[in-house]
Parts: sequence; C-alpha cells; structure tokens
Amino acid sequence: MAWLLYRNKIRVGIMKPFATSSRIYSKNYKSHDTATLAKAANIREPDQILNPVFFPLAASPLMAAEFLHSTVDLNMVIEKFNLLKKKYEFTIVEGIGGVMVPLTTRRSVLDVMRMMSIPVIIVSGPKLGSINHTILTINACRESKIPIIGVIFNQMPNDPNIVESMTPNYIEKLTGVKTITVIPFMEQCNFKKIGLYLGRNPIIENLISRLIDKQSISKY
Repeated sequence: MAWLLYRNKIRVGIMKPFATSSRIYSKNYKSHDTATLAKAANIREPDQILNPVFFPLAASPLMAAEFLHSTVDLNMVIEKFNLLKKKYEFTIVEGIGGVMVPLTTRRSVLDVMRMMSIPVIIVSGPKLGSINHTILTINACRESKIPIIGVIFNQMPNDPNIVESMTPNYIEKLTGVKTITVIPFMEQCNFKKIGLYLGRNPIIENLISRLIDKQSISKY
C-alpha cells in the first residue's frame, strides 16, 4: 500500500509504533517490518520516529518490557505519530499481532488506534479459524468506535478448498464489513507485487483518487 501511494506521487509516511523480535534487523532499522515499510514509501526518517518502541524479544510489548525491565511510553508514541501526520499527506500505521495485543497492563493496540483517531483496514486470511478471529477483531473495533474501511484477505491458495474460498463471503455476510480484496498466494512476494495487485482494486483506486484530488486542491 505504501509503495502504491508513493508511486502515485502521494507523500506517504509510515509507522510501526511497536515491534519485537529476537534479533536486530540492521544498523538503520531494528525491525524488518519498519525497513520494508520505509523502503516501500521511499522515506528516510530516523528509526526512533518510525518505530519508537522496540524490544529485542519476540513477545507482546507488555511481556517483553516486563522481562527486560523496561516500560512502554504511549504518550511518546502518539507524539511521534503526530509529527509524521503533520509532515505527510497520508500516514500508514502497521500494528503488531492484533488489536488486543497488550502494550501495558491497561492498554492494548486497540487503545492506541483510538488515541490516534485513525480508521482501520483489517488483514485476515482464508484458513480455518479466520471467521472467529476476524469477527472478534471487527467487534472490538466497533465497540471502540474505530471506523473499519474493510477487510483484506491475504494469501488465498491458488487452488482453495471450499472453506478457504467461502471464508471472505461468510465474514462479509455475518458482519456487513466489506471485503476490499482477496490477494492470491504469490511466489517471491514483495511490496511491489502486492501494490500492483491492490492498484487494480476499485476501493483502493477511489482512495488514491481522493488523495490526489485533495493534493490538487491544496496546491491550487
């Protein structure tokens, strides 16, 4: 998505507020996800802005922080987000694990989404069990009054079974939340391949058109 916006000359910022991993990815970016997002958006922001909270332990931020005798500063995260929001026309924020992942004993990813006042695109899969966790995510967002743009189903097998092929339909039927697109399994997948695929989707096309129109109005 970030690469697709950049390709359409939209100044897009990215953020991975929270990341954990058993190893540091590189000297520039502690998280592999942050590195990928920054490359896709072609931006050079410092890692401490794009990924303000990182723990070198593959666990939830709360658990990692407690094991490493540290804390998670949510106010600092929101400050960094507001800096990016002012600087870029559109900012993509990537979550970690799911909306109920604990950040502190009292706050989860869902709380930060609400603090940021941003809508959500839920990324799910077509496998058995997806109906349960996708509906739970939708319900949690609705209870917190977080707008849901839609659901993207990722890595649909090239020869799906009946459960895999029908899962997006059932989730849409049970929740009323639209399926934005179903991304097929791709060999040697990368952000450019996914961006090109998303670019052919009417909902994404409409979003980009509105951003371009807004850009034109502001320049006029």
